[in-house]
Amino acid sequence: MKRMKGILPLIKGILALIAIIATRVAGFLSLIAIIATRVAGFLSLKRVVNRTLVLIIIIAVCAAGFLSIRGVMPFMAIFGTSMEPELQAGNLILVEEVSPSDVEVDDIIVFTIPSAVREYYNYPPVVAHRVIQVRTSEIGITFRTKGDNTGEDPFTVRPQDLLGQVSNQIPYLGFPLLFFQSQQGLTFIGIALLLLTLFLYADELNRGRRGLQRGIFAPVIEENQHASRVLDQRMETTERVLDKFTSAIEVYAQHLESHTTAIQGLSEASQELKKGAAGQNKVLALLLESIEQPSPKKIEEPAPEVEETQFPPGCVRSHQKGTKEDKTSEAG
Repeated sequence: MKRMKGILPLIKGILALIAIIATRVAGFLSLIAIIATRVAGFLSLKRVVNRTLVLIIIIAVCAAGFLSIRGVMPFMAIFGTSMEPELQAGNLILVEEVSPSDVEVDDIIVFTIPSAVREYYNYPPVVAHRVIQVRTSEIGITFRTKGDNTGEDPFTVRPQDLLGQVSNQIPYLGFPLLFFQSQQGLTFIGIALLLLTLFLYADELNRGRRGLQRGIFAPVIEENQHASRVLDQRMETTERVLDKFTSAIEVYAQHLESHTTAIQGLSEASQELKKGAAGQNKVLALLLESIEQPSPKKIEEPAPEVEETQFPPGCVRSHQKGTKEDKTSEAG
């Protein structure tokens, strides 16, 4: 139950903050919505209007966070430690409007500081301090204030400077506002909004850029396009010629390969013929040598002496022998 009691004020504070922001921004957004819808009906650009509304809402939230430190919004981020532990740095306090006559001692009020006093004492534009004394003077009710961790403020709070009193606070929700209120935060917001705008209106910017290019650089673009078309045609013609030339080279290579095979066959045949002719020449040379050499003379051997056979006188064979000798002598 104790935890629930501690959470309930926090929830109430968040809801109150949302309600306050909604009521303050609703009027502004409703006016923007009316204008945007009329422009949309005139231009028939519903998508553009929707993106415009998104951008306006984001800008409105950033502006509300920035103006909170100026006391314009009904909430403020605590950026100092003068009121700790009652008000922690980084918390977001909700400011409730209050009449000066209703302010009492020990109340924590939020008030603005005139520029002259702020520059002289080096104070922030808006301060939340505790009331230690309520005075009544010729100008009305005035207040003396101090921080819980600091001394008494060296000035008197006038009734016209009173913004209200602290009704509740939300832990840690003031840190983003403090960052956006710094120099780095403002730079970040500017860059983020620029990028968001470029993202939301990228199509329109591209169309505008193309239209501008067509309007200004139309002659140059047309000339370049014509040159590109001519170059493409020439490249296509060159590619066709190269394809034909490649086909012709392939055919010639096939013919050359067949001729090369035939020439190699002829070369091998000629080598065989050379070898055969060389063999025949060797045979003919040997024949010539054998023909040109003289035949060796034969040595006449004496005929063997035949012993004459002696026949008895008056034998027929002895008569035949005598006849043969006579014939031989006649022939000689």
